Amino acid sequence: FQAEDGIRDHCVTGVQTCALPISGTSPAFCDISNTGGAISMTISAEKDKLSGSGSYQFLANGDAKVTLSALTPTAPQGAATYTSSVSLANLVTNTSTTSSVDSPTQAGTNKTTGAITTEISQNNAQGLLSAGSYSLATTATCTAL
Repeated sequence: FQAEDGIRDHCVTGVQTCALPISGTSPAFCDISNTGGAISMTISAEKDKLSGSGSYQFLANGDAKVTLSALTPTAPQGAATYTSSVSLANLVTNTSTTSSVDSPTQAGTNKTTGAITTEISQNNAQGLLSAGSYSLATTATCTAL
């Protein structure tokens, strides 16, 4: 170290200063997680749909988007036509079994929790859900932009 002009005081000896350049980088990250575990769906009072709910957490330190993959529903053999949906509240909803859906760009830093809602609805003349086991699968993917 070298003392700079004007640093030393006549009563203090050995005091020296120097510049210490300090820097760091925070890499972009994005995370979406199901914080409530597996979602169990129950039949409605009208017996026309199964629905369930859970929760998610979304974290990003910069612009990001969330993608829900195409839905993969299963139903009992011979079940009438049905529709399915998965929604991450305030982010993205998908009702398609053939296409993924992207959320709008989430700008800036985000630390959000929200509800996940799922539904399988029967589309038959009687308005009743066919008996049997149903399931619904999708994947949420977070991408830092």
